[in-house]
Amino acid sequence: MRSIVLVGLIAGLAVPWPASAAPPPSLKVSDNGRFLVTVDGQPFFWLGDTAWLMIEKASRVDLSDQPSAVRYFQKRAAQGFNVVQTIVVHVDVPANAAGHVPFVEGDFARPRVLPGPDNDFWDDVDWFVDQAAAHGLYAALLPTWNSSVPEDHPMVKDPAIAYRYGHFLGSRYGARSNIIWVMGGDPPPSRDVGVPERLAMIRAMAEGLADGTNALDRQDGQADWTSTLMTYHPRGGGQSSSKHLHGEPWLDFNMIQTTTRFDFANYETVAADYALQPPKPTLDAEVAYEDSLSLNRKEPQDRRITPWDVRRAAYWSVFAGSFGHTYGHRSFIWWMREGETFKYGAHIPWYESLDAPGANQMRHLRNLIEAHSLVNHVPGSKLLVDKGRGGKAHLQATRSADSRTAVAYSPQGEPVPVRLEKIAASPIVAKWFDPRTGASTPCGTFEPHGIHTFTPPSSGEDQDWVLVLEGE
Repeated sequence: MRSIVLVGLIAGLAVPWPASAAPPPSLKVSDNGRFLVTVDGQPFFWLGDTAWLMIEKASRVDLSDQPSAVRYFQKRAAQGFNVVQTIVVHVDVPANAAGHVPFVEGDFARPRVLPGPDNDFWDDVDWFVDQAAAHGLYAALLPTWNSSVPEDHPMVKDPAIAYRYGHFLGSRYGARSNIIWVMGGDPPPSRDVGVPERLAMIRAMAEGLADGTNALDRQDGQADWTSTLMTYHPRGGGQSSSKHLHGEPWLDFNMIQTTTRFDFANYETVAADYALQPPKPTLDAEVAYEDSLSLNRKEPQDRRITPWDVRRAAYWSVFAGSFGHTYGHRSFIWWMREGETFKYGAHIPWYESLDAPGANQMRHLRNLIEAHSLVNHVPGSKLLVDKGRGGKAHLQATRSADSRTAVAYSPQGEPVPVRLEKIAASPIVAKWFDPRTGASTPCGTFEPHGIHTFTPPSSGEDQDWVLVLEGE
């Protein structure tokens, strides 16, 4: 990845970063292929939020049906989030909140760029990307939502159009250090990369992004991928980008969509990705949206996803080997404004959901990982004697690379049987970490010998606990 650059190329003009803050440093894949790090090698734990239609439905200024999106960026930064996932162009939404359209006559090869500032769609995109940077957030941008691109779309028929669109994005935003590119977008099988025409479109768009970033313009199937960071958002149901794309040279890390439901086991998908060669980082980027109805119609439709479901999704996936996690709330998926409703239970304006319990509790996961040097963690399958009863009681553990620290998640507060000899420290200090509050309670000091079963302070649904074991 290129080092920090303080200007972006927009329609041939240099556009400065906001004066309020320096942008976050560029990211790259770690040398061991398991995590993301900054360009200078500092560990990076991804704590993302999902706001798919923010760029198209949010406003730069206060309106009668919503406040300025500045409120969103301020709150999410204060809550410890450092990534926001959003779509640049959704085919089904022809204009943004300011009434600006992205293309001339809908042609992806002809972005509508007007002279002067703050008067077209792309000026608005600039603002959102720069607001993210000013608040210390990375923008994980989907060039378009793949599921909304029909089979007869010009980009599907002619990959050269997809290349031109990607090239425009790369040229305009390639100098910005806080952008992560996400291909795809929840495609059904008929629009996924298992279809040759779709794969050709995605490859062309990715190549255009890389060439535009590197000031090249030659669609030849080759590109310098070192200047971009890319992944692919797959369809739901426990799917990963690795299914079709793990070997693609432009795919830097894998992305999983578990889908919103009560019964899930995303640690299995993470573990499957972790076992692949060559190693690539992976994370669950869409699972258990807070306050949502289940997308599985066979599950109860008279209750909603709770903060406990949100925490299970996050701790399970991270402890199974992911390099971070993305939270989501149903109010933000389609960026609900005053008076709007949408499917799967979306009915509350986004600004009234900013302080949802699950959103506030995600910071505790990031704090736990960073405070105990677990960003470069290793799945701790050998640490536990067993994984518990399974189902929603499944126990999941991880450890630091030097084995001096280990943590285990018990979703229902059930006992955690640990092989203490797997911890390379003496003595071992044990404590219970509360994922609801971030508070810790000491529970003894032990030597690294034999098996010890730790019993959490409480048990039952919504009584999840994290056992922390580390050298004194």
